[in-house]
Amino acid sequence: MDFDRKGEYEEFRAFLDRGPAESMCSWLESEGVPSCVEARALSSGIESQFVVYVLKELAHRARWIVAQLPPSGAELDFLATGKLPGQMEEWHGKAREEHNLSLVRR
Repeated sequence: MDFDRKGEYEEFRAFLDRGPAESMCSWLESEGVPSCVEARALSSGIESQFVVYVLKELAHRARWIVAQLPPSGAELDFLATGKLPGQMEEWHGKAREEHNLSLVRR
């Protein structure tokens, strides 16, 4: 996806610290949503917020990305091995048997 980064941006989320705002901005960028962080002084002038802005035409995508739950451990195992949780136990059992047989043959 190639979007014009010079389009109109809208406020997406506000944070009290820069770190979380930059982290969300990086996450959205990695997902293909152009974004930026700007500091905004509150009325007292002492406190500030850090606001994440996203390209207006992709704001719906940013909301969708943030709404997704992180993958579970079982999902990560499946992505790494291609095996479902029950298959993993079976695979580990077979690997253990083969290892034990190789020790006996020595």
